[in-house]
Amino acid sequence: MTGFVTKKIHVSKSRSLGSLLKAARTKASVTLEEAEAQTRIRLKYLEALENGNYSSLPAEAYNVGFVRCYAEFLHLNPEKIIRLYREERSQKRLLPERAVNFAPAKVSDWRFLITPRAIGIISAVLLFGGILGYIVVQLKQFTRPPEISLSGVSEEFTTGKDTVSLNGSTTEGSVVLMNNQPVLVSPSGQFSQEVQLSPGVNQVVISAKNRAGNERQKVVKVLYNPNLALNPPNL
Repeated sequence: MTGFVTKKIHVSKSRSLGSLLKAARTKASVTLEEAEAQTRIRLKYLEALENGNYSSLPAEAYNVGFVRCYAEFLHLNPEKIIRLYREERSQKRLLPERAVNFAPAKVSDWRFLITPRAIGIISAVLLFGGILGYIVVQLKQFTRPPEISLSGVSEEFTTGKDTVSLNGSTTEGSVVLMNNQPVLVSPSGQFSQEVQLSPGVNQVVISAKNRAGNERQKVVKVLYNPNLALNPPNL
């Protein structure tokens, strides 16, 4: 993309964060696609910031880095933009609770319906249902792909470090691979692996396969920005 000339835009509290970002980008004659290519922030996250749709953003720990990077790209004051983002984010979390009215339930006299025979039938039905439910659960666990759950990170995040530790858990007895490399899994299904990153977007494919051969995959995208290590965001 060819270079563009921008002027400092003073942040006004009367305007929303999204309108400030969009106005700065429009004034610089930059499209969202061009901003995505320059900042390496996905287009859908840039749209979410400009529209104030914060629920579409990833984990909060990485959003501040997105806001800082986008503000610096648009030549806005990053500290003021981050402060405005936090104010708007906290306001949207304060949703009023709706009162729920419960109508009084009609109480019937069941004493005349409870007999020893009825109790026996109910007990037999519950026992049969419990056994059947157990069998169904075991069959589902055997035939369905194993679960993959990550802890401490989201499936898309930004970091200033050249390595990242991916920790998580899977269904017991499953085999885990990261980018086709085997990963040690504990008997309880826990795993942890250090991944070396290159500048830019890194894609880590995590796959888990159970004894039945059923497989599940999860893709983690990590944006490694060395500049964040030099200027870490104020979280």
